[in-house]
Amino acid sequence: MVCMPKSLADVKSFLDNEWIACLATVDAHKRPHIVPVWFTYEDGKIHVQTDRKSVKVQNLLKNPYVAVTVYNYRQEAVVIRGKGRIVENEEEFQRLTQLHIDKYNRLFNKIRGTKNVEYIKLDEKGRDNMGIPLFDSKIRCVIEIISEKFLFW
Repeated sequence: MVCMPKSLADVKSFLDNEWIACLATVDAHKRPHIVPVWFTYEDGKIHVQTDRKSVKVQNLLKNPYVAVTVYNYRQEAVVIRGKGRIVENEEEFQRLTQLHIDKYNRLFNKIRGTKNVEYIKLDEKGRDNMGIPLFDSKIRCVIEIISEKFLFW
């Protein structure tokens, strides 16, 4: 069992084992837009793989300030405030997309009691089981959130 982080050193373990984050951006009318997302955490940064035309991306391009909350049924939570940006480097986009797939395959294997099963598979055209071309950077992108403040309890 992963326990709630007591320090920044524990944050990675907590975030690596949680499934869903809530990502908050600000729209053109200065109203919050909050959506559940799958995410990865690396070196103090949250990464979210998403559609380039999504509302969260459009909001981020106008206002980089975001907040991310990850919580679980044990009432443990991490709140991250910071700035977001779109990862434009193709190699980094590819690497972070693979990191995303690897995390969720690991979590699916963990809850299903399996080993090394690829639950997120790509077809011959590079689409996942929902038809999303995850590695096509013209359609998809990775949002990188650079943390400025962590809160946890």
